[in-house]
Amino acid sequence: MDTSRRQLTPAQRSAKIERDRRRRRERNMEFERLQKAETELQALTAAQRNENSCLRHRNERLNDMVSILENIIQQLREQNRELQQKNLGLEQTMKLADSWFPFDKCQSPNEEVSNNQPTTEGPRSSQSGIPDAERISDLLIDQHTSDAKHA
Repeated sequence: MDTSRRQLTPAQRSAKIERDRRRRRERNMEFERLQKAETELQALTAAQRNENSCLRHRNERLNDMVSILENIIQQLREQNRELQQKNLGLEQTMKLADSWFPFDKCQSPNEEVSNNQPTTEGPRSSQSGIPDAERISDLLIDQHTSDAKHA
């Protein structure tokens, strides 16, 4: 046998054994520390996956809600357009009725006359036909709204 290694003295052998034990202890401690870190990371990873899954489901629900809200907004815009068109038509009808019957030149039959005395003269009289004019404008509005419904 080739003994190219030199022989250690008992003190050197004892020191070497002690170094080897210390290294093993350090490696074992490092291994245990790494095992604990791995366990913690696995727990964190599981929690993160669970949170991601919950967030994904919540995101899907929110996307569904956005779609529903966009549809509602579109319907409301359409209703708003229809109401604006009806309003415009009613305003035109009222302008037409106002041009036929100049109400502002006459006193309304509902307004009180000074001294609570009814007058019987001129266009301010309660017998001047104003109630008929109001009924005609109401009829025009009713006709316009029924025409708009059938259109």
